[in-house]
Amino acid sequence: MEQEKKKLEIQLEELERYGNVFDVSERKVLIGEMLGVLRRASGLTQSEIAQYIGIKPVTYSTYENGTREAPAEIIVRLSILFGVTTDVILQTTRVSKTNFDAQKQIDVMYNQLAEFREIITDRENEINPQFAEMMQAMTDAFSKMGEQFSELNKKNDKKAKKEHL
Repeated sequence: MEQEKKKLEIQLEELERYGNVFDVSERKVLIGEMLGVLRRASGLTQSEIAQYIGIKPVTYSTYENGTREAPAEIIVRLSILFGVTTDVILQTTRVSKTNFDAQKQIDVMYNQLAEFREIITDRENEINPQFAEMMQAMTDAFSKMGEQFSELNKKNDKKAKKEHL
């Protein structure tokens, strides 16, 4: 119960930090702006996007121009289509009404991904052997820790049963 309460406090702290800066109509506009940026970056038209996600073009247009709120399922479909998280579309990290250039945020994200790809791949775009070894070592270490925790839990369960009797 205490752990559940702590989790809730963390979420309340996040919400407090967010501070309900935007009202619903402002958030719809922000989401619409991001949809427009993502669509233009993909080189697709509103009609093409609508066709891919299974809605009418006029409906998609209302989401992009911020007059209607896209349902959660549509946000999920769009995130899959554009290859971004729903957080990017919903702009959950945006907590200020100051000027914001969504394209800059996307460019930074793509640059970070490109840098990461360079780190983990070699010249033939294969996984860098050193990175693969490091990941395997980490996987092995976590597996060993999991086994050790299981053993510890078994011992604690036995001890608790003895104390209970």
